[in-house]
Amino acid sequence: MNKISVVLLALALTSQIQCQAEEVKPASISYFDTYNKWRSNNRRVFLNKEEETYRQLVFFENLNQINAHQKNNEATYTVSLNQFSDYSDEEFQQIILNKRIQMSQPEIQEEQQPKGNLRKTVSYPDSVDWRNTGALSPVQNQGWCGSCAAFGTAGVLESFHYIRYNYLVKFSEQQLLDCARQAGFDAYGCDGTWQQEYFKYAIKHGIVSANSYPYVGYQTACKNTSDLPKYFPQSFRFINRNSDDIKDAISKGPISVTIDASNWKYYRGGIFNGCSRYRQLNHAVIAVGYDVQGNYIIKNSWGPYWGDEGYITISAQNDCGILLSAIQVLS
Repeated sequence: MNKISVVLLALALTSQIQCQAEEVKPASISYFDTYNKWRSNNRRVFLNKEEETYRQLVFFENLNQINAHQKNNEATYTVSLNQFSDYSDEEFQQIILNKRIQMSQPEIQEEQQPKGNLRKTVSYPDSVDWRNTGALSPVQNQGWCGSCAAFGTAGVLESFHYIRYNYLVKFSEQQLLDCARQAGFDAYGCDGTWQQEYFKYAIKHGIVSANSYPYVGYQTACKNTSDLPKYFPQSFRFINRNSDDIKDAISKGPISVTIDASNWKYYRGGIFNGCSRYRQLNHAVIAVGYDVQGNYIIKNSWGPYWGDEGYITISAQNDCGILLSAIQVLS
């Protein structure tokens, strides 16, 4: 069995494990002790000694990066070990992030950009945070499937439904993952897609509850939902690519955004300002607020033990491309 096959099979065996992040221990504790404790806490199992050795070496390399960051007194955010700590940067981007998203925007977005001088003066609060309003379902874990766009779509529809009807329904990411491509949309299951493809699917076919179509972490055959209750959103729009319009939209409800998450792997807390100047959009998330400094509060889909209880705050000055592809549900 080649190395890639071994890696992928080992990942599959641990795909449903949600692992609590842990602080890196002082240098007095050996790397091996740190690794053994992390491995036990995260229930890592391997097919053979070769795979175990490879994962251990990757872990040590990642631990070096974490320790180097913690010595940076100018850092505005903290990092820690978590469920990705024995994954190389390349594996993280290929397995967890969205392989189908490219930096250039798809034609549909250009078609829906406002034509002519339609810019209006907007007014919005100094800060917004939807986390404690009842409008958000608990943080989910996409597992080892690049299904972030499904979570970004379902989560925004949940919030819109709550704000309009004062009733929170957890919608099915698995339905979007399984059924959108079969229905003719440009979606690729765990290889990802742009979030607008899932919004278009929900408008045409409706979306069912997660209770009736639960998430399993990999693409399966599309199930028959004809007899199940569905919610049918009616319209969405792409938001103008400026911070005023983004904040105005967030003040009305959580929005779906596509960003560059290439450097988010170790994030633990604080204001993240570690995105590259050369942004590569590769992850769909939900913007649920902003603070008085303009930093954006983001709901992620890597489980509640990643980051700040599943959330990340990104800097207004280094925003990971949040302005480039943002969607607001209108009706």
